[in-house]
Amino acid sequence: MLNSSCEPLVGIFWLFKRRLLIDSTPVTSAEPYGDCMTHARGHLRYWTTLQENGVVPADVEYETPPRGRVLFDKRRDRYVLLADRCILNRRDVVSRIMARMRLPPEMIEVDTDSHYRCYKCLQGDRRRPADGHSLASP
Repeated sequence: MLNSSCEPLVGIFWLFKRRLLIDSTPVTSAEPYGDCMTHARGHLRYWTTLQENGVVPADVEYETPPRGRVLFDKRRDRYVLLADRCILNRRDVVSRIMARMRLPPEMIEVDTDSHYRCYKCLQGDRRRPADGHSLASP
């Protein structure tokens, strides 16, 4: 059994006004979800708690800021960090998430997911044709 102070965590996170907001669970206490272990609380539920406690403004929807999730894939024995491109494009933020969640670097896969797209990315997607290329002239 790992010491709880160094055990990797699974959970959810946002980057809100340069602040990293994380809600997490030690992987050994996580809930099964298919082949994965995941944090029980979802983004909407935790964001509502943050609003009720005055941590984030009541008029900001949970899908507005960039967000993501870390889960553990038991079948592949890997942690999976899924996040909005606005987070993944910032190595410093990804490094902070990995450090705060105590993720072993040799066991991490980082990727995007259609669930985790902030309003800026969604607006950008609307400006791109289906092939993903920009409509702007070269």
